[in-house]
Amino acid sequence: MKHTLNPSPSSLHTLGEITFANCGEDQRPLLRVNADVPLADALEHASLLLHLAKQLTLDAAMEPQADRYAWAAHYLGEMGKAVMDDVHTAMTAGADRH
Repeated sequence: MKHTLNPSPSSLHTLGEITFANCGEDQRPLLRVNADVPLADALEHASLLLHLAKQLTLDAAMEPQADRYAWAAHYLGEMGKAVMDDVHTAMTAGADRH
């Protein structure tokens, strides 16, 4: 699958299309990435979320009975991935949307 990036990603913003935190029997998404966040800001925040998830997974691996770290890392990773997916969508479809 080949994607063409918009030549000017600094002018792009998140689209708000990516949902996450599925819940309930029908697994409906509870949360969504907000639209109109500059991509540079979104990427910086995703990096912070994923860094914290990495730190917590290390703590969970090293400490007995550290399941609270594992769940926190899981949710932070899910948030970071959602932001990255929305940024990717904006960068590959930016020319068509803006």
